[in-house]
Amino acid sequence: MFIKSRKKIFFYSVLFFLPIFVLLLLELSLRLFSYGDDLSLFIPSADSKYLTCNRVVGKRYFSKFEQTTPLYDIFLKEKPENGYRIFVLGESTIQGFPYDANVTVTRILQKRLKDIFPDKTIEVINLGMTAINSYSLLDLTDELLQQEPDAVLIYTGHNEYYGALGVGSMESGSIPGWLKKTHLKFIHFRTYQLLQNTVSGIYKLFNPLSENEAKETLMQQMVGRNIIPYGSEMYKAGLTQFRENMNELLEKLTDKHVPVIISDQVSNVKDLYPFYSVSIKNYESADSLYKEANHLEADSLYKEANEKYVLAKDMDAIRFRAPEDLNKIIDTLVNSFGIYKLSVKSVFENNSPHGLVGNNLISEHLHPNIDGYFLMADAFLNALRDHGMIGKTWDSTLIRPWKFYRKNWGFTELDSTIAYLRVQNLKSGWPFKPDTTVNNFIFTYKPKGKIDSLAFLALKYSNISVEKVHKDLAEYFKSIGDLKRASKEYLSLAYLHPFNSSYYHYAADLASKTKDYDNAIRILEDSPFPDTSAFAQFNLASIYFSSEKYNKALSCVDKLLKINLSSENILLAEKLKYKIQKALKFNDEAEKTLTLIKKIEPGFNGDDEKKTVLILIPEKIKPYLEKAERLRKNGKFPEALAVLNEANSIKETAYANLLIGKILLRQNNLSSLYYFEKAYKEIKDDPTLSYNLCLLYLMKKDFPKAKDVMNNFVRIKGKDDPQSEQLLTLYEKQIEKK
Repeated sequence: MFIKSRKKIFFYSVLFFLPIFVLLLLELSLRLFSYGDDLSLFIPSADSKYLTCNRVVGKRYFSKFEQTTPLYDIFLKEKPENGYRIFVLGESTIQGFPYDANVTVTRILQKRLKDIFPDKTIEVINLGMTAINSYSLLDLTDELLQQEPDAVLIYTGHNEYYGALGVGSMESGSIPGWLKKTHLKFIHFRTYQLLQNTVSGIYKLFNPLSENEAKETLMQQMVGRNIIPYGSEMYKAGLTQFRENMNELLEKLTDKHVPVIISDQVSNVKDLYPFYSVSIKNYESADSLYKEANHLEADSLYKEANEKYVLAKDMDAIRFRAPEDLNKIIDTLVNSFGIYKLSVKSVFENNSPHGLVGNNLISEHLHPNIDGYFLMADAFLNALRDHGMIGKTWDSTLIRPWKFYRKNWGFTELDSTIAYLRVQNLKSGWPFKPDTTVNNFIFTYKPKGKIDSLAFLALKYSNISVEKVHKDLAEYFKSIGDLKRASKEYLSLAYLHPFNSSYYHYAADLASKTKDYDNAIRILEDSPFPDTSAFAQFNLASIYFSSEKYNKALSCVDKLLKINLSSENILLAEKLKYKIQKALKFNDEAEKTLTLIKKIEPGFNGDDEKKTVLILIPEKIKPYLEKAERLRKNGKFPEALAVLNEANSIKETAYANLLIGKILLRQNNLSSLYYFEKAYKEIKDDPTLSYNLCLLYLMKKDFPKAKDVMNNFVRIKGKDDPQSEQLLTLYEKQIEKK
């Protein structure tokens, strides 16, 4: 009997543990062979000191459609002592639609806080994603809490019905809430991802997208059961879903004593006719309410008109705009948890004619336009200040109005045009058009002009990035001599990629060339870590010297000389320091500096007026160019060429082409002309490049080009320079032979 009992225990143990063992083995095997995705919210960035939002985290919430992605925001892995870290939770409005990353509440807020608290390391991390809702926000909260947040800002609610996992969504909207949360726990296992991918693949095999469905916007694709009348069971389920998820989310945050600011939702109520009107017992229909509001507005009864417009929005049976019942839930949550309330809705009403929010601040149905985003960021800034966050007192002299930032922002006509085309594409399909309408916008739109054409390319082709069209437009402006607008395109790129110092440097360099020194200074000071950037400090010193602000110039040179510089750059810095000291009449210090310079360059007499040539080099290319320079100076030309070609395969630069040209010329290889020509397009002020290029053109007997380059050399060096006279003589002799 005892033996039988032991066998039975063994049998059931095997029956229980064998499937677990098989699943565990399968999971380990899938991870070993890199199947599936790491869906952690935060992963290491390219720079190991930082973390960034995982670009594939959206796969947790999307299986039928391509996942949406968070912005590429980075923050320090180790939070500094003077750090203040803010996470912002939300949806497409927080992500900045219809604009790109340079116009988001978070980027605007971070820039303004950095100006107000220059001694603090302010980090504002954007966790917004298109087409998600409270399920996703709740799911992200535990990982957010692991990163030591000092505050969490929340703007969410519009996607509660049609966003991923919402009650009316095509993305698992019909399954029970507990099952949705179970799915979000299991999605991190590769075995579960395999199962999900298999089911999804079979579904797509038997339910392929039609040609018309392929043209639909994500807004159209996400909607499963589109008609949700006011007061219906599905309407109530959406509110319940929001209440329960946000209650759990806020409980997690407040348990960890994290300060929270949550805002209500604002919509376009004045200038958007209801998407779909239905008859509901005891209620007026959406379209009749909207018409009443129109009449009241015409009669200057604005308060009554606003009430009717808001009611019309609530009665709209297609629920892309959050109802006021959801805003009431937010009020209840604020009271329950003792968190801070912000009313972006009230802010927008106070900044709209007669308090009626419409196209003045909203792009379409709910996403702010550019003025709306700056106003929204201002509202969050004021909320942080009102509640004594970051610091108990704020230096009011450092708080500039939001319109100052709007005017000076890295935002161009190209950004505006891209946003306009995105909105027009959205409005060309359902629900802005009847559901029988096929959205052919990107197939029928005819661009007009250079900017419109580049903007349309970014909209139509997924492989053409916004970054590329900004660069193309900047190069176009440079080619026609409009350096001011070229500078603005690079400034827009700098605000798109705020940790890429190269874009700031390009923008500042072009601004300096137009003598817009104030703007160049502002850009350089805004660049990442300017105090440790040789380019930033050298340019700032040069600009301050030209502006006769000698003390500021000297301060920049002192910072410059603390940086690890090459011997050539040390010499340039010392020469600039000498000129500044002479201008300040610091004669004793100037003599000491002159003595130091003469040790490096014995022939220097203190009157060196040669133009300093500054060449912009992307950070990721610098190590290659430094290595190539060392090899070139040591006579290892084949090795240097190999390194330079590798650098150009990553990103072609004018400086790499210049070095290749010099090496090939040293080897008497006439293909150096090709590389000098490419370098010359960007480097006009290098006399050595102009001199060599002119000689090569004369050898080739291309006299028109030789003359152009010779004239440029003479412009740089002056007519009396011996090399200028030499080139003029050679040119005249060659012309005579011709």
